[in-house]
Amino acid sequence: MIFLAAFALASAQPRLANVGDCGWVHGHYVEANGSRVHRIFVLGTGHALNVDIPDDGDHSIPEALDRYFTTGHFNPQQDEMFGDFYVCARERRVDGAMQRIDLKRVKHIRIVNYGR
Repeated sequence: MIFLAAFALASAQPRLANVGDCGWVHGHYVEANGSRVHRIFVLGTGHALNVDIPDDGDHSIPEALDRYFTTGHFNPQQDEMFGDFYVCARERRVDGAMQRIDLKRVKHIRIVNYGR
């Protein structure tokens, strides 16, 4: 039963095969060490997405997620974030390699708090 659920989730994810392809992915959002390194690990696929952050000065988090950071609802050092992310590919997908994307929108965000 678990295998079938994982297969269904993986087959429902968009491939984002070419530059400009967009779609909703269900994943786990990670910010590494409070840096400008932001990733979405697409659940059920093993595919990792590198979230491009515009180099516009001090803004170091994706605009679509800004409210979760600024309100204090998400602390990447002690929380986990899962949800649906609308992303657009900035480069062609290569199996086994991380793919650069733009994060456009989010929905169904679930934050799991650890250590609070």
